[in-house]
Amino acid sequence: MKLRTPLKHALLACLAATAMPALAQPACAPRYPSPTTIAAMFDMAAVTTDTLDALPDVDVAIAARGGQDLSKYGLRHSHLAFLVRNDQGGWDVVHLLNRCKTDSSNLYREGLVNLVGESSITTDLRVGIPTPAVRDALRALLDGAAPQARALHEPRYSMLAYPGSTAYQNSNQWILEVTAAAMAQAGNDSPLTNRADTLAWLTRKGYQPARMHIGIGKRLGARFFADNVAVTDHPASERISGNYSVVTVESTFDFLHRSGALERELSIPHQTPVPTVLNAGTPASVQ
Repeated sequence: MKLRTPLKHALLACLAATAMPALAQPACAPRYPSPTTIAAMFDMAAVTTDTLDALPDVDVAIAARGGQDLSKYGLRHSHLAFLVRNDQGGWDVVHLLNRCKTDSSNLYREGLVNLVGESSITTDLRVGIPTPAVRDALRALLDGAAPQARALHEPRYSMLAYPGSTAYQNSNQWILEVTAAAMAQAGNDSPLTNRADTLAWLTRKGYQPARMHIGIGKRLGARFFADNVAVTDHPASERISGNYSVVTVESTFDFLHRSGALERELSIPHQTPVPTVLNAGTPASVQ
């Protein structure tokens, strides 16, 4: 699958974009986690690899990490990704990312450390193992140039993209829609080759988005100052009430469980950072 691959130095540097002045263009400032956090990131990636390697015949999984703090909405995880075994026997992360808080997104294939990021010290990694039929279909969709999976990508990005519209897409939507295409293929339904058909299929199959209430102050701030938030695709009733329908990790996993698309679910525990010891009894300082 031809996806954008970040430069090697972005492995640890571009974990998040920082705040910017109002009305200025987004500045993608690098972040440098502390050495102990970096160690925890690699530890969690290693545990994830070992856990998946121990599952016979599993070559595709769906993972959810922490990241953006959505606890005020009752959400523990914020971002979905596919985990795909590569030709060398390792695991690649395939997902949609909105870099630098712009109004667009791209598809990326990168390493597990990039996925777990700094959330590896605070939040478990939620991993869904699809059924064999759905795994086979997902593998076919994500292999090579992956034209069908790419056709389901909408570059216009909004964190609050409406699940009933093709105008925008958030990172969780792409995972849900590609998985829907795999489920349709596994169930011998008509191929889902475009977003309109995929969204209609999800509605017929009973997908229910989450509802997030966003107060008027935050809505106005997002409207005028955040390039990666748009609500014009939502019905007027949602824009007036502030109760927005959104694809979340939880609503996606709920749908996959109800539909019988998941064989099992695993949890990779977060890792506790351990300070490096320079000399006996003298912990290293942490940046």
